[in-house]
Parts: sequence; structure tokens; C-alpha cells
Amino acid sequence: MANIHIKRKHNLNRADARIKVEELAKTLQGQLGADYHWDGDCLCFKRTGASGVIDVSREGMVEVDVKLGLVLRPMKGRIESSIHEGFDAALAESKDSTPT
Repeated sequence: MANIHIKRKHNLNRADARIKVEELAKTLQGQLGADYHWDGDCLCFKRTGASGVIDVSREGMVEVDVKLGLVLRPMKGRIESSIHEGFDAALAESKDSTPT
């Protein structure tokens, strides 16, 4: 299994970051058929070939962990780029949304 781990700084408060992540999850649900649910401040998602967690529990930080199955493993780079692009758009109101 291939893993993707991304930490992203932002200037949003935790509640606003949670709203942005929820909007992103709804988009993924519509486009990719991903199911998701909240477990505290962590959004857990799953779809065929991939699962993961988006953690918004730390103020000023969003952390993503994705596990890719065998079929999606060759697309890891493309998927990781898409995650960065998604956060660029979702955290657009943030002045410092640089990856760490």
C-alpha cells in the first residue's frame, strides 16, 4: 500500500478550516463516490482503492493521511498533486497555505 502524508499551514480558525474540509469532502463525494464521516475533528473518508483521514484538530494546520490500494498506487504523484491543488482552492482565504 502506498501512503500520502501532507501537512498544510493556514490562517483559518479551526471552525472555518472544518467547514472548508467539509466542502472539499462533499466535492470528493460527488466526483469520486467517496464516503466520509466526522470523528471529532478528523474527517475519515473511504472509496474503492483509497482511504484516509483529514485532521483539523490543530489550530492553523490541516493534516492529511491517505492510503492507496494496489490499483491507485501508480497514480500516487498525480493524486498527491490533486490534494495540494484541492487545499490551495479550499484554503484560498488563508494568506499562508504553504505545505510543510
